[in-house]
Amino acid sequence: MIVLDGHTLTPPDVHAIAQGEQVVLGGEARAAMAANHAAFLALDPPDILARKEAWLVGTPAPDVAEGERLRAFVLGHCAGVGPAMPREHVRALMACRANVLAAGLSGCRPQAAQRLVDLLNADVVPVVPGRGGVGAAGSAPLAHVAQVAFGLGGHAIVDGVEVDGRDAISPLAVFHPTPKEALSFINGATLTVALGALSLHRATELLRQSERALAMTMEVVQADAHCLDESALAGRNHAGAVSVARRVRGLLSGSSLVAAGRSADAFSIRCAPAVLGAAQDALEYVERTIVLDLNGACDNPLVFEDRIVEAGNFHGAPVALALDHLKVALTQVASIAERRVFRMTYGQLTGNLPSFLLEGGGVRSGFMIAQYTAASLVSECKGLAHPASVDAIPTGQHHEDHVSMGPAAARGLAGIVDNLEQIVAIEMLVAAQGLDFRRDGTSFSASGERIDGPRVQLAAGTETTWSTLRKTVPRWTDDRVLHRDLEKVSRLVRDRLV
Repeated sequence: MIVLDGHTLTPPDVHAIAQGEQVVLGGEARAAMAANHAAFLALDPPDILARKEAWLVGTPAPDVAEGERLRAFVLGHCAGVGPAMPREHVRALMACRANVLAAGLSGCRPQAAQRLVDLLNADVVPVVPGRGGVGAAGSAPLAHVAQVAFGLGGHAIVDGVEVDGRDAISPLAVFHPTPKEALSFINGATLTVALGALSLHRATELLRQSERALAMTMEVVQADAHCLDESALAGRNHAGAVSVARRVRGLLSGSSLVAAGRSADAFSIRCAPAVLGAAQDALEYVERTIVLDLNGACDNPLVFEDRIVEAGNFHGAPVALALDHLKVALTQVASIAERRVFRMTYGQLTGNLPSFLLEGGGVRSGFMIAQYTAASLVSECKGLAHPASVDAIPTGQHHEDHVSMGPAAARGLAGIVDNLEQIVAIEMLVAAQGLDFRRDGTSFSASGERIDGPRVQLAAGTETTWSTLRKTVPRWTDDRVLHRDLEKVSRLVRDRLV
């Protein structure tokens, strides 16, 4: 059970909730919301929705009943397009928005956050089209959530079946939102930070697995250990590189295949600590930014004891910039991993292993096409890495004349994480094949003659990873369907079993 209190939500919490963990609205958060709502009423607030309409249209809002105005406001923002967001994304979105309300600065009653809590705990998942958010002010994806939460229609998934939104919430307590609650439900850049938190959680795990793949590759190519020298890396002052090298040294402890003083390796090996270290530093920066925003008042207007403040806290720039940075960092990790896959599948670069890591050559492809697949995925990452946050198309008749495009940054990051997961799996699969030869003491002359030497014990860290892979995917002795093996290894990577 995860407590939503407006102050302590973390990316691992968001991941757990997305996967189905139950939540509860903290008692202190309830009290803070109740007090803040009372302050809001005491400050004689304006007609929030009518004021917003007047800003956008430029004329006073007509005399419309509050309930009708609220309904029109929410439904008018339900403008998403494209395939529905996955269940996990919608659950993350609802949890993150509930936590914003729980901070107690939005002028909302505790019942507003509780409504989202109830949806999560009943696993009522609104059908939310995945495209349409610009990362500032009114959010189309959140409006689709509000449509179901407020009983205004829409559709939701319950027990795996899509049902009418009103039917989905019929077992829940009746909830009638205030105009301020309707605005706060759909305001801000919460989609950006919710998706960003999910990708950050996955990326953090993937970086550790990238280090394990690197250690395997270093044994395959019999790398020079100097690239992991702590004194050299510490001399440059980048903490991420030092920590990555320390972990990889641990994985390679006791290795007879990786030794200091050999010829300097190609950059994809020698500079791997610098590249993965830069990604580590980027992850830490992005995590700080996301944690701040997960527990910040990403809303407008904000309510304090003595005043109502119209500010720009709904703008997604802080998170969008961070996610764009992480996109580039992870694309570097993907790119350098593909270069190592290329080296392992090219006999002239491994030194004494067969090209494509399959003995006999001839018409057999071995792992040639695995490198093609990795190259394709890296190329796609490069396109996704283009910073979405540099763009801003004015909306709202130039009243909302600068937006963050944060949701596009978040979707791009998710795509890069998906691709990196596959690329890490490819490097591990290819490296495992190379380690088969190394463990057996088998090498090949320049003319292709097999040379049988004594068996070699791998480093304990790489032996563990190799053994886990070999329990799932047997060694290649001839061509077979590569897709099935790639799927098995990527599932191991995705489930963090290697």
